[in-house]
Amino acid sequence: MPSPIHDLAGLTLEVNSLERATTFYQTLFGLNLVHRSEHGSATLRVSAHQTLTLWQPITRQPLDAWSAPLFPRGAAHLHYAWQILPEDFEVCRQGLNAHGVAFEEIDLGTPERPDPGLYFFDPFGHGLELRTVDLHDDRASVFPPQPRLPGAPGLPVIGLREVALAFADYPAMLERLPGAYGFILAKEQEDRDFAQFPLGPHAENDGNGTPRRWLYAWDPQVGLADMMGGDHALVEFYAEVPQVLELVRRAGLPHLQNAGTLAVRDPEGHTFVFRPLPA
Repeated sequence: MPSPIHDLAGLTLEVNSLERATTFYQTLFGLNLVHRSEHGSATLRVSAHQTLTLWQPITRQPLDAWSAPLFPRGAAHLHYAWQILPEDFEVCRQGLNAHGVAFEEIDLGTPERPDPGLYFFDPFGHGLELRTVDLHDDRASVFPPQPRLPGAPGLPVIGLREVALAFADYPAMLERLPGAYGFILAKEQEDRDFAQFPLGPHAENDGNGTPRRWLYAWDPQVGLADMMGGDHALVEFYAEVPQVLELVRRAGLPHLQNAGTLAVRDPEGHTFVFRPLPA
């Protein structure tokens, strides 16, 4: 049965200074501010269908009112990746140097087919990655990355690629993500507890320029480029919400609904928000 999960819609990062975080992300990536709330959050536009939210927790104030009973938080030390075009790789390397951002370059491909990435940290401990994407690859996402206009400010990122979450009970996660939400497992790594879930209908291979977005789930330890999976993350997905809701009810997980959107509290403290595809 195809997975009801379609694509990655957004992430929320926990920060200790909303002003510094907003300045960092707007300056480095050229993201536009689309909303700022009285609850200490700022939402930035990544693309037409993806957002990045920054949240500085305020005592006794929830991130938002409707999901407050689930006690959602922004992620701590989250590893996540951005999509860039291959021809912009050198531009991004130069841009990071120009902003004084230290980075590590790692190639996850082969000599015959390189798959390089740039890894660096934001000022709040989140581990970021820039990864190239082949817009002509058949592994298309529901909302393909859209190249930015020439001369746009900031690094030429064209979408969010992946998010990596930590799970202390790895075996339980392997059962729950497919059984309680409908994520489809594509692969596990041999050298550590690390599972890869494509955000699409079927299992497929990762890497080598895929436009597909991904959810990575791994054990809580330091991984590639000294980065960790996020704790108490808030991640938003596009999905067939009624199908996900049926699975969530069967699993008995705490959840809320609001105007067609479903929010679920995972036993590991993550909050997953499932949104219908835009009309």
